[in-house]
Amino acid sequence: MTEEDLELYPILHKGRIYNIFTSIEMTFREVRAMIDWLHDRGAFPNDEAGAREPELLYSCPAEGSIFDVDVQGYEIIVYKKEPA
Repeated sequence: MTEEDLELYPILHKGRIYNIFTSIEMTFREVRAMIDWLHDRGAFPNDEAGAREPELLYSCPAEGSIFDVDVQGYEIIVYKKEPA
């Protein structure tokens, strides 16, 4: 997958705008479940704590699939989808 393959999908979820970059087809349920899962693990910047240190890829379970994603601020790059 190259940068040229990625498409941008902005989504408003629980009052915040996230930018999803992917070449993979995803349902709204998958995207929202992925964002919730990442939020529960502290993957996004916290207004009190400021910017986070970058981490390795997350393997995020959502709606019966596992997504390999990278989080940079409120941008989520989805690299791979496989069955759970």
